[in-house]
Amino acid sequence: MSGKKPISIDLRQLEYFVALADAGTISGAASRLGITQPSLSEALAKLENQLDVQLVVRGARGTNLTEAGAALAKYGHDILKGVDLALEEVRHLGGEARGLVSVGLIQGIAMLLSVPLAETVQIELPLVKLRLSEGASGHVLEWLASGKIDFAIIGHGRDDHDLESRPLLEEELFLISAPDNWPPPGSTIAPGQPIEFKDLKDLPLVLPAPQHGLREFVERFARGNSIQLNVVVEMDSLRQIATLVSRASAYSIMSHASVMSEVSKGELVIVPIVKPVMRRTDHIVRKRNRPVTRASASVEQLISVILREMIKRYGLSAKLAE
Repeated sequence: MSGKKPISIDLRQLEYFVALADAGTISGAASRLGITQPSLSEALAKLENQLDVQLVVRGARGTNLTEAGAALAKYGHDILKGVDLALEEVRHLGGEARGLVSVGLIQGIAMLLSVPLAETVQIELPLVKLRLSEGASGHVLEWLASGKIDFAIIGHGRDDHDLESRPLLEEELFLISAPDNWPPPGSTIAPGQPIEFKDLKDLPLVLPAPQHGLREFVERFARGNSIQLNVVVEMDSLRQIATLVSRASAYSIMSHASVMSEVSKGELVIVPIVKPVMRRTDHIVRKRNRPVTRASASVEQLISVILREMIKRYGLSAKLAE
């Protein structure tokens, strides 16, 4: 076990000594620091006592550094400079949000969020550069794992050793149809009535491929209700799916937000699904070991504000998660 006593000095002591080393005299250093010469001499004596080494040799024309003093002056400059840089960076990070923020979005939420988020960031966070990437859940999670994006919004939570998530938006899923294809030909369903989940098996559906988050959710929901869906076409682009459905070629299952533009134009209709109702919750997912910058946190906060406004404006069957 070492018999050396622990050494502890504070930054003020180091600042005093570096000022003395630079000035070369007690009077010059005291003047620079704005303290009295006796106070500086006392601080120097205390520092030498703590380190148990002589740092300066006092002479008629001032002070000269010993070998130990020269070493302390050299490292002291570096330490004080490092502290200044660290404090400046902390002040910078704690100030106005700035820098690049990369966000990965699944397609459904991207249709709702991308444009208003980009516009709002330009106005509210002018020093932030926003980068939005859209893809299937699997791709978005790959971007998150590789560090390509700061955070993601996907259709399910992911809490494990590497990722953490929080609920963001709870959405109801609807049957999507062309107006002239609903109710289906020969159906007993009256216009304006919902469709029971079990009756979806009789309809030709177009859905994304199995690796897509929406398809995964719908298939899991169907299995849980002992229903085999009739998927006749697989297309990964939700926009292309909406176009195909609008041509009365098939039906699909999506959130209102995914097709709100087409619904508002009368190109598509949304039909409530009941017994049971289909709801899923989108989550914000982050990598646990990635620092959350002020800019990233500010963008995340804006997302909730925008979603609340969009839900109210378009009457979406969705709500922010508690």
